[in-house]
Amino acid sequence: MYFGKGEIKVEGYVDADFAGEVDHRRSTTNYIFTVGTGAVSWMSRIQKIVALSTTEAEYVVVTEASKELIWLQGLLTELGFMQDKCALYSDSQSAIHLAKNSTFHSRTKHIGLRYHFIRSLLEDEVLTLIKTQRSKNPADMLTKVVTIDKLKLCSISVGLLE
Repeated sequence: MYFGKGEIKVEGYVDADFAGEVDHRRSTTNYIFTVGTGAVSWMSRIQKIVALSTTEAEYVVVTEASKELIWLQGLLTELGFMQDKCALYSDSQSAIHLAKNSTFHSRTKHIGLRYHFIRSLLEDEVLTLIKTQRSKNPADMLTKVVTIDKLKLCSISVGLLE
């Protein structure tokens, strides 16, 4: 398949489960990236920190996924493909708001500086962070138990099924 200049589209979908790991009460980071219509990168891993809220767990996921997105952009650029501004989709409105608005500083001092990296990416317009409906987030299949219908919807949306 040939992608002409400006025709390649990179999208990422993120989700987290808050304190789902039983032994240490850590959250799980989940993301999946598509290039064009197919999944090219995905991950599900226990977070390195203990998140104190659902918002914080989702915020950590957004930051971790943004690092993968930057890597994918670099790879595609080296291969000669140009991309439009890449999109990262999250179903957490509070995490999106936290990433876009630094006025929550007093309530988020405990979050490590490394996780505020997403703010500089948004300011530099390296990527866009967009709200998606929870029912249409394909990263759900990496986070929670889903119905067969939801699994099919998720798999189709990232190009794993037709």
